[in-house]
Amino acid sequence: MKKVYLLMIGFLTFNSFGQDTESFSLQAAEEYGVNNNDKMKNVLLDYEVARKRVWETTAIGLPQVSAEGSFQDFIDIPVSVVEANLFNPLAPEGDLLEFQMGQRYTTSLTFNVNQLIFDGSYVVGLKFANFWMEMSSNNIERTKADIKTMVREGYYNVLVAQENLSLMDSILLSTEELERENQILLENKVILQEDADQITLTLNRIKMNKQVAERQLEIAKNLLKLQMGYDLEKDIEVSETLDDVLGEILLGAGAGEGNAVTNNMNYQMMLDQQRLDEFSLMNEKAAYYPSVGAFLSHSQNAFRNEFNFFNDGQWYPTTVWGVAVQIPITTSGQKVMRVQQAEIKLEQDQNTLNDLERSLEFQELQLKAEFQNAVDQMNFEKQNIALAHFIYEQSLKRKEIGAVSSFDVTQKQNQLLQAEGAYIGSVLQLLNIKIQLDKLYSK
Repeated sequence: MKKVYLLMIGFLTFNSFGQDTESFSLQAAEEYGVNNNDKMKNVLLDYEVARKRVWETTAIGLPQVSAEGSFQDFIDIPVSVVEANLFNPLAPEGDLLEFQMGQRYTTSLTFNVNQLIFDGSYVVGLKFANFWMEMSSNNIERTKADIKTMVREGYYNVLVAQENLSLMDSILLSTEELERENQILLENKVILQEDADQITLTLNRIKMNKQVAERQLEIAKNLLKLQMGYDLEKDIEVSETLDDVLGEILLGAGAGEGNAVTNNMNYQMMLDQQRLDEFSLMNEKAAYYPSVGAFLSHSQNAFRNEFNFFNDGQWYPTTVWGVAVQIPITTSGQKVMRVQQAEIKLEQDQNTLNDLERSLEFQELQLKAEFQNAVDQMNFEKQNIALAHFIYEQSLKRKEIGAVSSFDVTQKQNQLLQAEGAYIGSVLQLLNIKIQLDKLYSK
């Protein structure tokens, strides 16, 4: 019973550990990054701000209602002084009459309603607020593409690191087997100590290279976690292989066929800037239009010598409404100059946009050529690996019959290591160009 209990504990512990490790395909990793990256969260919050700004701007053209109340206590009631003969024609010239005007306590309650009827800047502002929300929505898509590109780059690095480690493992196994055989030959005095030491030296170097490859894989996984927004304390695995990804790249639109440079993030941002400057021009032109608004005000006023406003007493109403029209006549050329400056800015934007498009098209042609060169180089290095591996295997067989020395085998092994290193480098170059193409098209 005790053994069963221990086994259950071990099984539960293993399950608990396994749940901390997740395996991701490339697409799943990209989607996880989109949903968990903090940059994406901030962009979504920006969109919420833009939505609320649309309502804020819209509310400017809706009725604005306010209420105001005031209370005054005249400790010293104002005194007025007039000529006495104004009230008494018989009063001597120069006599003055003093009297207080008003009551000690004054209370007023006022309600105001203001309604904008027409204002050119408001119309432009309303359109701009909707464009701002549209631009925020576009920014969400651009950020998604940016995050996917970063995750894709991190995923590629993990695959390359795994492939490099796998190559190190295969060479390490064959070298360990060779070292064991040499020890047997040395004990039987078939080979010299120098030949055995040569293989041991090579084995130690390969073990060191494997340790470096393991650390590189760990670094690549941590970078992938960071780009995905994944918990750095948890382990992560990739479910696809390097061959799977390379196959998809080569079979699909690897060099960017079917994509347009106008999807580029910088190009889209320049388009947004152009639209912003268009709104600036519209706003400057709107300054020529009149502004019309209406208002309504109603107030109740009470005057007392004693504080008895809550008792029955007279309240005096005042109600007024009206329309205000503001018509711009002249600003001595200021508005004309502002409009012309905004028009010049739009012309500059179009020139910048044209120049950027040509630059992106050139970059596209260059990257496509480099992509094809990288594919050819990778295929060439892959053939070299097969050839170097064949030569190495043949040297092992020849050594078994004593046709070559351990030093010759070591040379062939170094040649294989160099071929594998060159292949890994060519794969990294290909994937790097693919990432640059993805960034170019904002994929």
